[in-house]
Amino acid sequence: MIVSASRRTDIPACFPEWFCNRVREGFCYVRNPYSQRITRVSLAREDADVIVFWTKNAKPMMERLSAIDASGIPYYFQYTVTPYGPDVEPWREKCGCIETFLELSEVLGKDRVLWRYDPVLITEQYPVEFHADAFAGLCDIFSAATGRCTISFVDAYRTSPFRLCTSGEMERLADIFSRTARRFGLPLVSCAEEVDLRRFGIGPASCVDKGVCERLCERSLPVRRDRYQRAACGCAESVDVGAYGTCENGCRYCYACGGRAGAAHDPASPLIAGWPKENEPVFSRESGQTTLFI
Repeated sequence: MIVSASRRTDIPACFPEWFCNRVREGFCYVRNPYSQRITRVSLAREDADVIVFWTKNAKPMMERLSAIDASGIPYYFQYTVTPYGPDVEPWREKCGCIETFLELSEVLGKDRVLWRYDPVLITEQYPVEFHADAFAGLCDIFSAATGRCTISFVDAYRTSPFRLCTSGEMERLADIFSRTARRFGLPLVSCAEEVDLRRFGIGPASCVDKGVCERLCERSLPVRRDRYQRAACGCAESVDVGAYGTCENGCRYCYACGGRAGAAHDPASPLIAGWPKENEPVFSRESGQTTLFI
């Protein structure tokens, strides 16, 4: 089983203590965002093959990596660094994300810290020319510290105030990004894009990457493509242990923002937000049995 931590919230930035507690306990609870049913997910070494962390700020997790290492579960990071100001990413000036990225790469190695320039959004303040310069500057910083870069253009989520990029803008930037990445010797892929960018030398990404996971755990994994993701997504199937509406980063383009965990978050709880109700049934992913939370 591959554990995704998490597409739904920034666990390394917002909930590192909780996650490390759950790894020590060997399990966590996940509330289904639609049915609200709680499932017990094993984080024991014999069940969890690899952990994929998704973050914009790994600094709060850095001092706790020893807890993950002690579990014996291999892991890698999908680490987003984009050049927007506080009008788009209000947290960015607070975290020193570039410095933390480089520090994390020194600790783990560049093949376990994969850079995301995601999402690419075009506005009057952030035109194509802005991205051309910003991407080149970040490539200069990260090219020796990461195994690859993943780009993705902004999607039309219900809460996003940003327009979609036109096909012309995507093709122009794909050409610019591709030439820049080649200049720095940095492999470049695209995440879940319907438009084919291979003519620019940009192949499709697998962010939850079966090959990377197999190299980390040193064995073959019987996992398929994740059928619950978008049609253009190449990710392997995984179990997400996050919760929507709990991320505190506040990025204006994000489908998962909200920061509603607040006072409901208890690092000792098996859930990210709140506790299970008394006698609430808990479905066991391993056994298929249902128990009651007492």
